Amino acid sequence: MQAAVMEVSSEPSPIPYQHVTITSELIHTRTDDFHKINQYTKLGRIGKGKHGQVFLCRDDDGQEWAMKRIKRVNQQEKKMKSLKRNYQKEVERGNPVMDSAMNSIRKEIEILKYCRHPNVVRLLEVIDDAEDNKVYLIQENLAAGPVEWKVDIGEESKPLLTLAQTLRIMRDVILGLEYLHHEGIIHRDLKPYNVIYTADRRSVKLIDFGVAHYVPPSSLLPSSSSTFRSKGKERVKAEESPIDTALFPAADLMKRIGTPSFLAPEIVWFYDDIPSTTPTQPISSGPPARPPITNAIDTWSLGITFYCLLFGRVPFEAQPDQSNSIYSSEYSVYSQICKADWKVDEFMGAECVRTGGRFPQDSTRESTAIIHLLDQMLQKDPARRITLSDIKAHPWILKDINNPQEWIQLTSPSGGGKPPSASWVKNASMKFLKLMPGPR
Repeated sequence: MQAAVMEVSSEPSPIPYQHVTITSELIHTRTDDFHKINQYTKLGRIGKGKHGQVFLCRDDDGQEWAMKRIKRVNQQEKKMKSLKRNYQKEVERGNPVMDSAMNSIRKEIEILKYCRHPNVVRLLEVIDDAEDNKVYLIQENLAAGPVEWKVDIGEESKPLLTLAQTLRIMRDVILGLEYLHHEGIIHRDLKPYNVIYTADRRSVKLIDFGVAHYVPPSSLLPSSSSTFRSKGKERVKAEESPIDTALFPAADLMKRIGTPSFLAPEIVWFYDDIPSTTPTQPISSGPPARPPITNAIDTWSLGITFYCLLFGRVPFEAQPDQSNSIYSSEYSVYSQICKADWKVDEFMGAECVRTGGRFPQDSTRESTAIIHLLDQMLQKDPARRITLSDIKAHPWILKDINNPQEWIQLTSPSGGGKPPSASWVKNASMKFLKLMPGPR
């Protein structure tokens, strides 16, 4: 496998479908010493998610991969749906909280077999035997695991990353998201746990697309609309889109799916039901009416992730409740997301840099630029929220890059409208590395 550093460039052209193998026959080979699934020998579990488990495996050529095993029917999901049914009808007006396990599998496969970018996990093969109750996704091995961003000291959490480390992670995540949004993909569950280091820890990649959503990008639409409203005249025929749009109905965007603490206010939308908690200096008020759901929800989640890396905790947490009810806990988080301001600790980062508080005044401090950027990302009204392209061009994000404008251009997924040749990608990758400051 080539080192991840050689792939650091923006590559807008997707993997052709034939580059992802779809296998319909599953063969188990078991001995006392090993368990083999087709040509992949399982080496041990390395992760666990809502819909399945992830194992390290090795193919017959000695190459190591990550094998994601997903059950077609998720018993925990069925139980949670039963528990939440009445609650859903009351607070979500009938919109389900969770996708089915099978829908999640189909969506993830459909998106990952299309995506090809240095900061998005690579899918190699899908093993889908109709007679087996599990589906297996063979992905590149991101052996270093998710970004570790906090250390627990007693009852408190402290940030584990320095500001320089946070900056490098943010750049990679921004590039991955920029590519996804350019291709019409909304991740919908961005959080530190879904940001994974490559084996050499030189970069990070986005994973877990089970709740992602796809809307054909504006370049494919008859209209130049930049929102994701479901309008008949803006729909694209299935044969015109490289991704099966039937798997992504417009109504799915309104569902409250994802990790509660990272959901955007326009997804939560409890403004009619809860009192306001007014900050000392109200900067981020909510919109007067529910806005359309766009890829700005990923920008909000990116802001929450940014906050986690800086302060070692999430900005909106469930308040103590004697009932210890899952409904009360989620309601408490949603209430804060919609109405409460977020707090700024006295220090940020592992090196304990002074922040200057929630509304810092000293423009010469690096921390002031960081807080101002965070404030723009966590605007409760998506119309006032900073765009991803403006985040990418923010002075702090561009800090220490030798030629910022060239970096912005080289990493753009637009690529002048034409897929790059292999030689162009290689040359751009090497040039990009020269622009980046210091070791990664």
